[in-house]
Amino acid sequence: MLNAWKSKTRAFCTKEKSQLIILGLSFLFLIVCAVFIKYQKLWFPYSVFGLFALYLLLFKMDTLLYLTAFLTPFSININEFMPDISYGLSFPSEALMLALMLMFLAKILYENHYNIHISKHPISLAIIFYLLWLGITSITSTIPWVSVKFLISKLWFIIPFYFFLCQLVEKDIKKSITFFLSYALGLALIVCITTVKHLQMGDVEKVSHWVMSPYYNDHTAYGAVLAFFVCIVGGLFFIPHLTKKQKTASAILFPILLVGLYLSFSRAAWLSVIISMGVWVLLLLKIKMKSVLIFIGTVVVLFFTFQSTILHQLNKNEQESSNNFLEHFQSITNISSDASNVERINRWTSAWRMFKEKPVFGYGPGTYQFKYAPFQRSKFRTIITTNSGDGGNAHSEYLGPLAETGLVGMLSVMLIVFLCIYKGIHIYYQEKQKSIRILSLMCTLALISYYTHGIMNNFLDTDKLAVPVFGAMAVITALDIYRKHNHNINTVDNENK
Repeated sequence: MLNAWKSKTRAFCTKEKSQLIILGLSFLFLIVCAVFIKYQKLWFPYSVFGLFALYLLLFKMDTLLYLTAFLTPFSININEFMPDISYGLSFPSEALMLALMLMFLAKILYENHYNIHISKHPISLAIIFYLLWLGITSITSTIPWVSVKFLISKLWFIIPFYFFLCQLVEKDIKKSITFFLSYALGLALIVCITTVKHLQMGDVEKVSHWVMSPYYNDHTAYGAVLAFFVCIVGGLFFIPHLTKKQKTASAILFPILLVGLYLSFSRAAWLSVIISMGVWVLLLLKIKMKSVLIFIGTVVVLFFTFQSTILHQLNKNEQESSNNFLEHFQSITNISSDASNVERINRWTSAWRMFKEKPVFGYGPGTYQFKYAPFQRSKFRTIITTNSGDGGNAHSEYLGPLAETGLVGMLSVMLIVFLCIYKGIHIYYQEKQKSIRILSLMCTLALISYYTHGIMNNFLDTDKLAVPVFGAMAVITALDIYRKHNHNINTVDNENK
C-alpha cells in the first residue's frame, strides 16, 4: 500500500512538475512578501505587478493592451497620492501606454514591417498630419515645454490605441469586441462604486459633480465616456456569433452603464446620446449620406444667420440645474443665469480672441489654460470664473485647437471627425457581412456622441476618453481595410473560376 502511494505520488509530481514549481515559487513569494510587509517595506509586494506587466509587454502585447484598457477607468492622477510631484500622470494607465508605445515602435524598427494599408488609410493620414502639425506648433509655442509634453502624451494615446489596435483588429475583427468589453468592464465597476456613494449621500444633482472622483475628476467626462459606451455595448447585442460570455457580459453591463449615465447628471452626455440615436434612426430609414450632410450644413448656416435672435431667445431661459431630469435637461440652453453655461461662453469667446491674436500657429498645444486669462470679458464672468485663468481648458474639441494650433490645427481635427463618420457610415451602407456592419455602426454612433459632446467639452487630452475614442477610430479603419482585402480576394477567386 505504501509503495503504491509513493508510486502514484512520484507519477503525479512528474506529470505536474511545472505547475508544482509555479505553486512553490508563489508560496515562497507570499512568505517573502509577508516578511517585507511586517517591516513596512511595501515596495517589494508591488514589484510583482511590474514583473507581470514586463512579461506581458515582451510576450503578450495584445493582452497588455486589453489590461491597460480595463485599468484606465481606475487610473488616478499621480498628484493625488504624490502631491510633491510637479507633473500630472494618470497611473498606472499612462505608464503602461508609454511602455506599449516604446515596445511597438521598437518592434516596427527591428522587424522593419508594418501593414502599409493602415499607414495609407485616409483616417491614418489625417491623424499623422494632425500629429505633424502638433509638432510644428510645439516648436513655435509660447510655452514649448508644455507643448512638447502635450505632444508626447498624444503619441502614447494614439500609437498603442490607434496604430497597434488597428493592426490587431485588421487581422481578427473579434479583438475589437475584447477591447471594448475590457474598458466597459472597468467602467461598470466604477459606476457601481459611484452609485453606492450616491445612495449613501442622497442629493443626486449636487453630489454628481464630484462623487466619481478620484477616478474621474469631472461629471462631464464621466458622462461622456458613459454615453460613448452606451452606444458601444448597446450595439453588441446585435452582433451575431458572440460567445456566451460576451453576450452575458453585454447584458449585465448595459443597464449598469445606463444607470451611471443618468446619475452623471451631465446634460451634454444626455444630449449626445439623443443625437446619436437620431442618426441611427436616419440610417435605419436609409436616408442618403449626402442628404444628412446637407441638413447638418443648413442647420449650421441658419444658426449663424439668425444667431442674434437665437441668443435672445436663449437668454429668456432661466431654468436652473435641478434634480428633476426634464428641468435639468432644459437648463442646457440657459445662458443668462446658469454659471456652467455662461462660463463655457467665457471660455469659447476667450479661445476666439486668442485665435485672432495668433491665427496661424496659435499659442501652442496645451497652452490654453495658461494663456486665456487676459482674454476674458467682464460680461461673461461668473462665480466660477478665475482671474488667474487657471480653471482648465477651452471646453471645446474644436475651439481649443483653434486657439492653441491655429486654423490648420482646428481643420485637422475636423478632417479626422469627418473621415471617421464618413467611413463608418459608408461601411455600414456598403458591407454585406452583418458583424462588420454592426461594429462599424456602433463605433460611428459612439464617436458621434463624443464629437457632439466635444462642442461643449474637451477630454481627448486625458486617458479616460482618448483610449476609447482612438480605439473606435482604429476599429473603423481596420474594418475598412479588412473588408477591402476580403473583397479583393473574392474578386480574384471569382475571376479564376
